[in-house]
Amino acid sequence: MNRFESGNEDAVINFDPRTKLMLLLIINTVIISDSKSPLISGLKIVFVILVLFFLIDMKKIKMSVIYVSIYLLAVVGDYILVSGSISGISAGGLILRIVVYLVERMLPNMMMAWFVLHTTKVSEFIAAMQKMHFPQTITIPFAIIFRFFPTLADEYSSIQDAMKMRNISLKTNVISGIEYRMVPLIVSVTKIGDELSAAAMTRGLTTEGNRTSYCKIGFSLQDYAAFTVIAISIMFFVIGLIRG
Repeated sequence: MNRFESGNEDAVINFDPRTKLMLLLIINTVIISDSKSPLISGLKIVFVILVLFFLIDMKKIKMSVIYVSIYLLAVVGDYILVSGSISGISAGGLILRIVVYLVERMLPNMMMAWFVLHTTKVSEFIAAMQKMHFPQTITIPFAIIFRFFPTLADEYSSIQDAMKMRNISLKTNVISGIEYRMVPLIVSVTKIGDELSAAAMTRGLTTEGNRTSYCKIGFSLQDYAAFTVIAISIMFFVIGLIRG
């Protein structure tokens, strides 16, 4: 079985796909917000820690350490800008401001999206979308995306291994190194897209009417706990916006 189709069998947390999509939505909404409200700032800290917990639950210890380290460096950079140690209008200050802004707003969201992609099987996602009565015009593209990016990452990893075997490094020859990686990757992108589209049609995703699924999805106590957290977060977020 492809390693990207393994779901989340080894983890303690095993949310329903609909719960993960709702968590992804609320985390993205809160983290991207520019509000300086103490409530929203507190929510951001909670969600950053929550994403870290998800990564640890998946046994991704190295990724968790990198995630926390980069985010803490961004927090330190933000403190330096606020304290005035580096002028925000200087060249260095401007670069630091851009990096800090991108890391604080994008890194937790990217890690949460990675968690959703790597713990949700395509069949589970399709079954969840059908239960929510989403049209096929939305379900099919998202189902292909669920397989496209992980497969693309796998292809790029294989290309990297092939380049190492041929001693083609970016350090020795940048132009050739990029060329020998990008050309096979572009060819793979076209091939992957065609294969995923054909697989979608073969599985009958384009047919009219209700489809059956062997995946049994449903809400558990974990999902209800997650929805409680989501509801409380939405309430705090709205109050923070009003007071902010």
